[in-house]
Amino acid sequence: MHVRPLRPEDTAFAARLCDDKGRAFPALNLQTLMALEPKGCFVAEDGGEPIGLVTFLAYGKLGWIGNVVVSSEHRGRGCGRALLDAAVSYLLDRGARTVGLDATLQAVPFCRRSRFYAAFEVLHMRRAAQQPPQPVHDALVPMQPRDVHSVAMFDWAHFGGRRQRVLRHLLPHSPVAVVAQDATGVGGYLMARPGTSGWIIGPWVCVRSAEALLTAALDHIKEEPVILAVPKVNEDALHVLCTYGFRVFYREMRMYYGDQEGCGHPQRIYAIACPEVG
Repeated sequence: MHVRPLRPEDTAFAARLCDDKGRAFPALNLQTLMALEPKGCFVAEDGGEPIGLVTFLAYGKLGWIGNVVVSSEHRGRGCGRALLDAAVSYLLDRGARTVGLDATLQAVPFCRRSRFYAAFEVLHMRRAAQQPPQPVHDALVPMQPRDVHSVAMFDWAHFGGRRQRVLRHLLPHSPVAVVAQDATGVGGYLMARPGTSGWIIGPWVCVRSAEALLTAALDHIKEEPVILAVPKVNEDALHVLCTYGFRVFYREMRMYYGDQEGCGHPQRIYAIACPEVG
């Protein structure tokens, strides 16, 4: 078995594996992931045949693992471990001090064998289609392309990594993108985009105005279902979400490798962007 960078001829195999990995959260497709990190995919091959892949992104001192997927007939032979270790080594060489991922609960023992430690649960929550609530008024403004830099700097302080390119990519795909901003600067932001079976809220990061950001999004979404994923350690987020009808339907585990410098402040994360990018 050999681990190497993705080649053009691997694209169909890799796209199929990324789209069919059994996660509850709608996946970002391989084309999007490669646009965000052109060198961010390794493939494992056996006898010249691709059998697995790992995708990852470099966010400065934080590296992120998005997918580790092996073809079902080749599991249990060390392929996943080799892919994960190769991605971690690459990210450390790029300057990461911390590497994060969101693991399915079944994959937690596998990640621990590669020296990842469990930090907190990530709760996937759903709000069924229903009437939107009355918006809570606050100093909210639409996010414009010129705002991405200031929002990304705010996000960096709480997420733990520089994901400006992720926010810039998501903005044109997010009909809802609002910022809580006043004379003191950015106090929070929320982005939401339509998915295949409803709307997806995330990322959503704030130090204030959480309820105003959420109700502004729900007012735009109207009577459509919504999903998001939130760190369990954010008790304020859980209170707000339960108040507005969100219920847990799935759980994953946030795990890290390395020191805690890139772990950020999950108490300020009200919704992740998605498991592939954090």
